[in-house]
Formats: sequence, C-alpha cells, structure tokens
Amino acid sequence: MGHLILSGGGDKEQSKEIDLYFIKHINPKKPMLYIPIAMNGVIPYEECFKWAYSVFNPLGIDITMWTNVDNKSFDDLKQFSAIYIGGGNTFNLLREFRISQFDILLKEYIVTEGIVYGGSAGAIILGSNIMTCAHMDPNNTDLQSINGLNLISDYSIWCHYEAGNESLISSFIKDYKKSVIALRDGTGVAVSDEGIKVIGNSSAISFTNEGKEMVHPGSFI
Repeated sequence: MGHLILSGGGDKEQSKEIDLYFIKHINPKKPMLYIPIAMNGVIPYEECFKWAYSVFNPLGIDITMWTNVDNKSFDDLKQFSAIYIGGGNTFNLLREFRISQFDILLKEYIVTEGIVYGGSAGAIILGSNIMTCAHMDPNNTDLQSINGLNLISDYSIWCHYEAGNESLISSFIKDYKKSVIALRDGTGVAVSDEGIKVIGNSSAISFTNEGKEMVHPGSFI
C-alpha cells in the first residue's frame, strides 16, 4: 500500500503541519498532480490553481492541474510524485471519478505505493461511505452509490468537525453501521502500512458503536 494523507479542511495556515508532513514523503523532483474538480461550478479552476500554487510552490513543489479525469491511464499517473484531491462537493467529485473509472485507477495507483492527499471532499471519498458530508453538501447528482473507495479500514471520514456534529455522527453510525474518524480543520490522518496516525494541530476523534475516543497527534487510531 502507498501513503494516504487526509485533511479535515482549513485554510493555508491551519493545514500547514499536514502539508509539511505530505511534502516530506514525496519526490520534489517530480510534479504533484492537483485535481480540483470537486469545486466545479463553485470556484473557477484558475482560482483553485492560484490557491494550490500559493501553498505548495513556496515548499518547492511544481504543480500540474487536471480539470477532468476522463481517459486517463496508469502511465499518465506515473509521472507525478503524488496526487492532491481538493475539496468542494463530495457527491460531484465521486460521481466524476465513477463515470470516468478514475476511482479504479486511483486504487491501482495507491496499491502500487502511490501517495494521495485528500482535502475535505477529497478525504471523504477515500472512506467507506460519503454520507458524512450530507449536512454540508447538496446532492444534485445522479450518483447511484454512496460507498466511498473504502481505503481507511472501513472507517468513514467526517471533515470540518465541530462539537455540535456529535448527534449527526451518532445518527450516521446508526443508519449506515460505519465507524467514523472526525477531523477538525487543521487535523488529519496519515494512512500507511503502519496504521492510521493522527497528524496536524489537534486531536482526531474516533466514533464507534462503543463510544468516542480522542486520539492525539502522533498517536494511532
């Protein structure tokens, strides 16, 4: 398995520790692939690229942006040091990945030691069930399945977590029978063969049928 970095969201300063962790694990001699398609119809792609450039170029990373993922191959992905999947509407993002079968390609990339960074919606789709976004994102698609790529030990990912979300998370667990990793803005997890390690500037929270557990940065879920 490769290396997954999932961020709960936040601005450039909030996510700085997660970004620096990411940079330490990629080859700076190869460009990073940035996929902002979750923002389609929300923020112009030019603005998305300006944001990504402002975050990663000062860290010595060149960026290539794809605004669609149609007709891509594994050879297309091999030229990149890592893939960054940005935030936006989770339903739209997963729909585009499914239609193009990029979800299958992404799994192949990860299995062959690829590095993927998912921010907000980009993190949620890597979990087991994307309905963790339903309180934030409108579902205006004809998406037939709410199952994510399920790459985080059957956990679903809850981004932009706030204390007031606990009742929603309890309902989600009851309805979908999935445990949840809740991430505040500026909090993330790194998933590798070592396990699921909390990174960033605050604790993650693991919610299961047995209750909740605070997991501090540097510790494993």
